[in-house]
Amino acid sequence: MAQLRRSTIVASTTALVIGLTVSAASAQTSNFALFEGALGPRNPGWTFTPSLTYQGAWDDNALLRGAGDQAPADFVSGVSPRLGVNFLGRRGEFDASYTGMFSLYRTLSGLNGYDQHGEISARRLLTPRTTIWVRDNAISVPTTELLNFVAVPFIRTGSKLNDLGSGIDVALDKYTTFAAGYAFKWASFDNGADVQRLLLRGGHSHGLNAALKRQLSETLSVVGDYSFQHALLTDGGIWDVQSAEVGIEYRLTDATRLSAGAGISHLVIDDPGTTRFGPTFRGAVSHNFNRVIVDVSYGRSYVPGFGINGTSQNDEFAAYATTAIARRMSVRASAAWRANDPVEAMGLRLKSTWLEAEFGYALQPWAQLEAYYSRSHQTILAPAGVYDRNRVGFQIVTTKPVRIH
Repeated sequence: MAQLRRSTIVASTTALVIGLTVSAASAQTSNFALFEGALGPRNPGWTFTPSLTYQGAWDDNALLRGAGDQAPADFVSGVSPRLGVNFLGRRGEFDASYTGMFSLYRTLSGLNGYDQHGEISARRLLTPRTTIWVRDNAISVPTTELLNFVAVPFIRTGSKLNDLGSGIDVALDKYTTFAAGYAFKWASFDNGADVQRLLLRGGHSHGLNAALKRQLSETLSVVGDYSFQHALLTDGGIWDVQSAEVGIEYRLTDATRLSAGAGISHLVIDDPGTTRFGPTFRGAVSHNFNRVIVDVSYGRSYVPGFGINGTSQNDEFAAYATTAIARRMSVRASAAWRANDPVEAMGLRLKSTWLEAEFGYALQPWAQLEAYYSRSHQTILAPAGVYDRNRVGFQIVTTKPVRIH
């Protein structure tokens, strides 16, 4: 998962803002966020962007061992090629990318591997008021440490995740918009040991979402949202979650935006026939302090999980900050905290924390040197159920967009 090291966790922050659905909104990527960030300034027509990254890092718990177990440390080198292509037209957009990472451990050579991440997205303006979109993200990594693996214990085992979605956005009038979408998620784990088979189940889910937004003034809008999710786990478990929510979006100043919402969720688990109602709420604030951008969010809801917990009540906090301290230098920091309370009696309560900090220096317009620190921590009610992992390293990123005429 080293190809995803570049911060931030703002993908998770945005997910909380729109009802805990994954969104690619950050300018960078992260060990703990699944998707690539938003693209930079683009030119009309086709652009091809090759990139190559070299990374070196010291990992103090390469095997993701729990408290009391021997946790060997090692130095890992990585080479990450990336290819991206995008198109910007008068009525449509298209983006596609593929990222790989060759990871080579100095001592623990059995951990050497190749991680992969691909994504594709497209938008098309059908009429001046109607837009359709589609996106798909697929990833294959050696651990379950990603932020997007909800309610899953940290384990070093091959993990695959795919997230496919499509939808339509319609401007009903000058002040009212309607959006609807479909999402398919799939998760699979290479479960070799009996413990892993117990803790990691995998499966797939289908989801529908509809939202209506009405602008009341230049600064205030109200939003109504409904979502339905149906999941089937590999062990035969089935669950359904329906949620309805009402929220607001408020522009306090040109630099500060607030959002909040509250509602109710209805959960049904086929086995053992559990039915439960629970509150959902969320809040987020984003502020631009001239050179410093800060995003903070918190949310609670029932969310799907592909670990032993199945569906759980999820509390999540995320924060992100970035600043340019000089013409060539930048600093980024991000943090996320999550608590998962299982609905099923056999579930285990999880508390997880992710931290990242990065300093970047632009060597050339096409090359950047970055130094970083990342930490992940998780507690789980099980033997050796405290996990800590720290990584310190550097990477050199080279990229050169090429216009295709």
